[in-house]
Amino acid sequence: MLRGGFGLLFGVAFLALAGSPGLARAQVVSGFADDRFEPAGADSAWMTVESLGFEGHLRPAFALVADWAWKPLVVYDGQGHEIAPLVGDQLMGHLDAALMLWNRLRVDLNLPVALVNSGDATLLGTQQFASPDGAALGDLRLGADLVVFRRPARQVVAAVGLQVFVPTGRTQAFSSDGGVRVWPRLAVAGDHGRFAWAGRVGIQFRPSDSCGCNLVPGTEIDGALAGGWRPRDRWLVGPELDWSHTIAGGASALRSGTPLELLLGGHYAATPTWTFTAGLGRGLTDGAGAPELRIVVGAQYVFRPLEQAPRSE
Repeated sequence: MLRGGFGLLFGVAFLALAGSPGLARAQVVSGFADDRFEPAGADSAWMTVESLGFEGHLRPAFALVADWAWKPLVVYDGQGHEIAPLVGDQLMGHLDAALMLWNRLRVDLNLPVALVNSGDATLLGTQQFASPDGAALGDLRLGADLVVFRRPARQVVAAVGLQVFVPTGRTQAFSSDGGVRVWPRLAVAGDHGRFAWAGRVGIQFRPSDSCGCNLVPGTEIDGALAGGWRPRDRWLVGPELDWSHTIAGGASALRSGTPLELLLGGHYAATPTWTFTAGLGRGLTDGAGAPELRIVVGAQYVFRPLEQAPRSE
């Protein structure tokens, strides 16, 4: 979400003649990929952070995750009063396929799809900001993460990774930035008895427009933290905190926003191969893409070595 206090939001729209003679209608040039929920690759124990359990060779994993966000992008006036939700109701599906290699590398492919995508077109002075125009593909994500350090019993694991987003979505549907995104990152994770934790920090190089005529946030630094408890062998319960902040480029009104979102999730290993996840969260700030409410559900199917299978209770 975007908050005022810095004048009218969202950058500069252009005016185009339409309709009857003399009637000017302003339209937004483009939107951006506003969904801040970026699911972890298949075989992670967390919703957005990697648990880095890449053991095995030629071992596949698959995940299907859905996240619904309410009011992820809201227009405010200069006094901070809500005008309208530019994106008010958004349901995304994420399909991920991954492959573990050489006991330390995971490559994966993630395809997001906007299944429900609606909002209210908003007029600010002479500028008309168009809402999403329906269901659409998102930007295809290609990723690789390599473990570079691992202590026995997974007390600490560290990895380097790179994610590349191909612009298969549409800016008019707020499912794409309209250009390639590159996201190098560092990740750590660990297990200590029944306590598990994970963290991530990276820089996402997003397209920017020097003329300021679109809504792309620009290059961002981002991070995440997760911590959880296993009350029983098949369960992992705990919070995940994600944040990002624009450091270069992008629309000026978006630089002031620092999206911060807290998710509380539960993960249940129903069988050695099937794990189910449910989460509930909300944005803690009014940064773009941090919703009033988010609900996450997911399932993943993982081929695991026998020694990794969850123990029977």
